[in-house]
Amino acid sequence: MKRKDNLYHNIYKYSNIELAYNEVCRNTRNRTKVLRFREYKSVNITRVHDILKERRYKPGPYNRFIIKEPKIRKISSQGMIDKTINHLVSRFILYPAILPCLLDVNVASRQGLRYK
Repeated sequence: MKRKDNLYHNIYKYSNIELAYNEVCRNTRNRTKVLRFREYKSVNITRVHDILKERRYKPGPYNRFIIKEPKIRKISSQGMIDKTINHLVSRFILYPAILPCLLDVNVASRQGLRYK
């Protein structure tokens, strides 16, 4: 596998953080959490940028709750900033490093690709 360099600087660009931020807000079901997170959009994006640029990210605590429909389940979810950073890492570090190594016939979990 060929070594990929300079991938880390991609995750703390403001445009990339905003893409991940919007994706997290779109995919989060808890609307009150999303509204509170979007209310301070520029502050949150700047906070994520500063954390990543200074390389001082530490994962926050998980939100734990119970769902009773259709059966009782214990759910653990991350905070919005942690979700945003996870999206950044997967999209701008993991995907560029892993996708060239995968077979072309395995396209089930990759977006934008179809088997010919």
